[in-house]
Amino acid sequence: MNLLSLLLLVFPAAPVAPLDSPFLWQEPPVEEVVEEEVAEEPVEEVTEQEPAEDEVEEVVEEEEEDPNAEDPNSPYLAIIGGDIHTVSDGLIRKGTILCKEGRILKVGRRVKLPKGARRVDATGMQVYPGLIAVRTNGIVSGRGTNIADDFDPFGLNVDLGLAGGLTTVESGNGIAKLTRGTLDGTLLGTTGWINLNYSSTSPGSRRQVRAEFSKVRDFLRERRAWETAKAMGEEEGEEPEAKGLKSGYLELLEGKAIARFNANGLKDLLSICDLLDEYPMQSVIFGGQEAWACAGRLGRVGARLVITPRAKSWADDSLNRPSGWSIENAKILWEHGVTFSILPQQTFISTGGLAGRDLLNLPMEAAFAIRGGLPQQAALQALTLDAAKILGMDDRLGTIEVGKDADIIICDGDLFHYRTFVEWSVVNGRVAYDKAKAPYFAHIRPREVPSMDELVEEIQRAADALEEEAGNAEGDVETVEEEVSTAEIDAPGGF
Repeated sequence: MNLLSLLLLVFPAAPVAPLDSPFLWQEPPVEEVVEEEVAEEPVEEVTEQEPAEDEVEEVVEEEEEDPNAEDPNSPYLAIIGGDIHTVSDGLIRKGTILCKEGRILKVGRRVKLPKGARRVDATGMQVYPGLIAVRTNGIVSGRGTNIADDFDPFGLNVDLGLAGGLTTVESGNGIAKLTRGTLDGTLLGTTGWINLNYSSTSPGSRRQVRAEFSKVRDFLRERRAWETAKAMGEEEGEEPEAKGLKSGYLELLEGKAIARFNANGLKDLLSICDLLDEYPMQSVIFGGQEAWACAGRLGRVGARLVITPRAKSWADDSLNRPSGWSIENAKILWEHGVTFSILPQQTFISTGGLAGRDLLNLPMEAAFAIRGGLPQQAALQALTLDAAKILGMDDRLGTIEVGKDADIIICDGDLFHYRTFVEWSVVNGRVAYDKAKAPYFAHIRPREVPSMDELVEEIQRAADALEEEAGNAEGDVETVEEEVSTAEIDAPGGF
């Protein structure tokens, strides 16, 4: 027996399993997942439920529009962030003007804006009342109340006038606003001026004027005596009648109209002063080249002037008295309390020639008076409030204050600097001119539009400043409380 047979007897061979035997290695069987029968539960229908009240408020807040969003149809207009030259109440730095329905509603540094208010960002700019030209030609058409019918709201000169800062002009005794794009609110009224020829070179005309005024004065005395007798119950007789009197002269002495003179020389100015001394009345004198030589007299009779600082007339050496033009004319008149306005030599708008000689650059004429010593504030007043007084419209125009018409200009620099441009002109609370949209000057130093990041930074700086002010105020209160506590401890009988 060989070794192999012996081993087979000791260790018999294992039976060979068939191929499908479970003892052979196979891939692990995949367990069959037996789905247990689960009792079906009733399925509830899902319906939209009304959220609770607090949830409703949250939803509304999420869907609410931006409170700072502008409504183009809002009756409010806010001019924000500029230095406001009110004329009547000094300078308000970084202030706000809120306008509504053509009038100024609020002015100040802390003005709460209504929702949807239209905004003009005047940050870093200078804000002034709209300029007033006391006499113009070619900007508006017509005379008197006919201006309203002849006004062209899209005229070139209207647009250029607004670009120069003009918002109100006089033409043909009519007073009009440059309401570009609309006819609403154009006509303000009439001047009430009555022209009087009272020249020193025409003694016959002066004598006739004085005779007419004497008749009117005698009639007023008779009527006043009759009214006094009637009030006392005496026999007053028949009421005096204004027969044979010039109606215009009667209105002048009653204070219902304004006398308009033309005079440049000293003799003519003194003659007018004599007339106003004897027959007191409201008056405006155009010219006044030698007014500096009789400024005190003009101030005493209450005359108002319209002057042109650059209208030169050299002194007459043959005269033994002051004569001729003076660069200090405006300054001397101001020192004597004379109300005056300023006009250039050309009372129309010109697109050629020397800058500042026409109404397109009215502030340059006033800047010449400043060079002669007139304070800048007085020059601004001459173009705004004093011009409004001469037109009889100072109750509505000439200053930035509550209740006045919202006629405002926003400039990128000082009004009297030759490089300054008007960025916006607002007339009756409506933006009538925007330099960035106008075809004439938009390309010159175009206005920079702040980015969103810059706006956010500015808002954050303002919020930090307010928070710091609040913190300082709280710190002051705590300091006071500590001082009071210390005083109580140190006091006799303290704890």
